Amino acid sequence: MAASPARIAFVTMVRDDHFFLRIWVDYYARHVPRHHLFILMDGFDQTPPDFAAGCQIITLPRSEPGPGWDMKRWTMLADVNAMLLGRFDVVVLNDVDEIIVPDPACGIPLLDAVARAREVGVISPFAVEVVHRYDLCPDRIDPDRPILRQRPHVRVNSSYAKPCISSARLKWSLGGHRSDFPQLNLDNCLFLFHLRYLDRDMLLSRQQTRLAIANARNADEAEVAGIGWTKSTEAIERFLISLQASPPQEKNFQFDWQRRRMTREWRKDAKGDLWRHGRVVTSQTYIIPERFLDAF
Repeated sequence: MAASPARIAFVTMVRDDHFFLRIWVDYYARHVPRHHLFILMDGFDQTPPDFAAGCQIITLPRSEPGPGWDMKRWTMLADVNAMLLGRFDVVVLNDVDEIIVPDPACGIPLLDAVARAREVGVISPFAVEVVHRYDLCPDRIDPDRPILRQRPHVRVNSSYAKPCISSARLKWSLGGHRSDFPQLNLDNCLFLFHLRYLDRDMLLSRQQTRLAIANARNADEAEVAGIGWTKSTEAIERFLISLQASPPQEKNFQFDWQRRRMTREWRKDAKGDLWRHGRVVTSQTYIIPERFLDAF
């Protein structure tokens, strides 16, 4: 007898980020009913946007930033993940600027690829960051047009190959980059597109807000959020310029050696009970193949 279709929930948490939330809702609502989309609104001052109608919106009290602030949030998100696994077979939990797309060349729909977590426990998609090569794509982003057609360049950043598709209860690290699940299932067909860097002006404005939050502590206290929140706008600008050092490459988008390194260096953290894959981060940019460009 064929297995019954997996019940799959998609979860994110958001505050003052309607641009990315609209992309997230529009994309995943093409794959599951809207009542399978769970949006945690961070603060009673947040108003759910009209485009999220029909989604499961849970409004939470705002937690004021301070030492350990984002780690506490990820502990809470692990509890949400565990709760939903009481009613769903698989939960996909990501930041709002992370979109998971199956490679059309594999010929497998998103839900079928995600449902494989029922057998393996946890899946990590391969991760690429959509970056703004404003030397090649100077126009501002238009939210009414396909995003990847306007920003067709990525770089590899393995930090975002997160253990984010699960049928098992998890303990996550800060940012959800690592977990206590002891097996790496780096999917051959699934890509996580990290959208943080897709528009220069938007990025710099967002980074100013994040930097103010990250600085809400004394030097001897626990970090407020991840290291990406602590970078100055000048450092972000230098990073974007560094991406322009060489022409973007065209390739088969398989990233074979990067996958091999990530798998070969799979290990347990020396200071804890979390597992991590090998790290691959480069400033080399690549052209997204045509087959992906209308995904979202």
